[in-house]
Amino acid sequence: MKAVYCLFGLFAIIALSEASSTPAGVKCMSDDDCSGTECCYKKHDLLIVSKRDAVFEGHHLQDLSHVQGECQSYHRTGDSCSLFGARNGYCSCNTKAGDSCLYMASEAHSSPMGVYRCHTMA
Repeated sequence: MKAVYCLFGLFAIIALSEASSTPAGVKCMSDDDCSGTECCYKKHDLLIVSKRDAVFEGHHLQDLSHVQGECQSYHRTGDSCSLFGARNGYCSCNTKAGDSCLYMASEAHSSPMGVYRCHTMA
């Protein structure tokens, strides 16, 4: 049992050392402050989880125009994505490069499920 605690402690030390060596992202106010492969992520208090537009359980989405964010990379073509990622402020598919989040039918005939992936529009 003592070995388990020692191992857990070792993992905690490694995790903390890795976290402290990770560089902080570039601060931003809009996507224009980030590179062409990044967007300005601003944390929302409430996340959108349905297809209703500007209302979530009776609350209007907060105005984040005066909130400082952090530049984060867009998903690359072929990466999985979510229809709600961009609505929730996350960097989803790179719309600047012509990508969008599209439903792709499963390639396996045994599965009726598909996935959403970033896809370049022709």
